[in-house]
Amino acid sequence: MSDKSINLKLINFALLAFILWVLFLTYPFWGGLISKIISVLTPFIISFAIAYALYPFLVKLQKKGLPKMVGIGVLITIIIGGLSAIFYVLIPILYEQIKSLVTLSIDAIKNLSADYNIDLSFIQDKLTNLDSLTSQFSDISNFGLDLITSSITFLIMSIVCFIISIYFLNEMGKIRAWIKRLLKRRKNDKRFKYVKELDNQISKYFGGLEIFMLIQFFEYSLAFALIGHPYFLLIGILASVTTVIPYFGGIFTNILAVIMAALVSPTLFIYTLILVFILPIFDGYVLTPKVYSDSNDMHPLAIIFSVFAGSTLAGLTGIIIALPTAIILICTYRFYEKEILSKIKDYND
Repeated sequence: MSDKSINLKLINFALLAFILWVLFLTYPFWGGLISKIISVLTPFIISFAIAYALYPFLVKLQKKGLPKMVGIGVLITIIIGGLSAIFYVLIPILYEQIKSLVTLSIDAIKNLSADYNIDLSFIQDKLTNLDSLTSQFSDISNFGLDLITSSITFLIMSIVCFIISIYFLNEMGKIRAWIKRLLKRRKNDKRFKYVKELDNQISKYFGGLEIFMLIQFFEYSLAFALIGHPYFLLIGILASVTTVIPYFGGIFTNILAVIMAALVSPTLFIYTLILVFILPIFDGYVLTPKVYSDSNDMHPLAIIFSVFAGSTLAGLTGIIIALPTAIILICTYRFYEKEILSKIKDYND
């Protein structure tokens, strides 16, 4: 390698370092502008993500002979029907389970403090405040009204995102065709194949995740209802929601289920221990391979690292987007692996 090439690489590196240093120093000036832009774009990004996740199901409905608008109507009906069921059927049950759990936890903390002379008043105060808050919503209709009143901004944002996502879903085929034409127009076949592979991997992830979340809800709710666990619905919802956090979400749900059972009775505690031992085995060896049989091939260590990295960098949001981001990075590396290794070899030589 010549001195000229060495100097050129050093100059490029120094220039990059200088640009990063300038960006860091000027962050107070442009950081606020970036935040405002992100705030404006957030509803559109969320809406596009929803439409992107629903598009494979729309394609399946179209393949079965349904016109596109009818397919969109079917998806909208399913979503609205599901949300209606949550608000009018599941929320009252969930509310009673949460209130019962809080009351039971307060009694358990009191007994523990008295039996072992431990000062747990700070936990008891928090639970008492939570119990007072839930008692204000003894009527589920008032609960819904107060929830809507206190969360009007969130409600408006949700409605806006839902409407925009319908528009995106309707135009998703055209958007994908436009991107395809754009890439082919540049006569870069490799880049087109890369975007196609990336789209394939992300579609597999979202498709598998949506199905798995639904299955997890019914699986855990039914299983814990069968053993008489009084908080079966709460556990089912937790199992479904925490599916977005690989490994740790399931562990968190099972630990909570065991703690809840311990507060109720020793018999239920034993049944729950057996169940939290059986369900992960069933999920890992039967359910997960079925749902993700044609999905992303990621090493468990890569998944765990991505979750920890996402948590450190961006908290809860980072945890949620950790796996899709890791899939994109790994897919990119695998696709350009030969070129990357070749450049590393040339640099070392």
